[in-house]
Amino acid sequence: MKRYQAAVIVILTVAAAAWSQTDKDLVGTWKMDASRSKFASSRDATAVMVIKYERVGELIRETMMVTVPAGVTTRSFDYPIDGRERANGDGEDRVNAKMIKKDGALILQWSDDGGIFTRTITISSDGRTLTIAAHDSNRDVSADDLIVFQRQ
Repeated sequence: MKRYQAAVIVILTVAAAAWSQTDKDLVGTWKMDASRSKFASSRDATAVMVIKYERVGELIRETMMVTVPAGVTTRSFDYPIDGRERANGDGEDRVNAKMIKKDGALILQWSDDGGIFTRTITISSDGRTLTIAAHDSNRDVSADDLIVFQRQ
């Protein structure tokens, strides 16, 4: 029984360390590499995207600045690091955001009346490249994009 308890403690410690490392790897400012990014629809392609991730207490705050031909928008989302869902925004802009760690990747998920928008994030072993595989469950939207970022 003591071996079992020791094994459980070791597994939980390793899991906590891995989760903590993901936070550390993610935190920072990332700029989109347009030459390596692929969008489902060229008319929806983003000209410039900068994402800043920061740790704020028990949250990860994501601030995105997106530039498209129509202009620039900036939005922030907060994700509890314990995987709970958190409401962000008001009215029509309200989404429920949640962070999931699965199979070595970090998944940031937004849900609203239109469906679920999921971004699966992987970070290169050298910590300099962040890749987002984005999928929108809404059938009225071009759904799958691959966006590559470089650490700034």
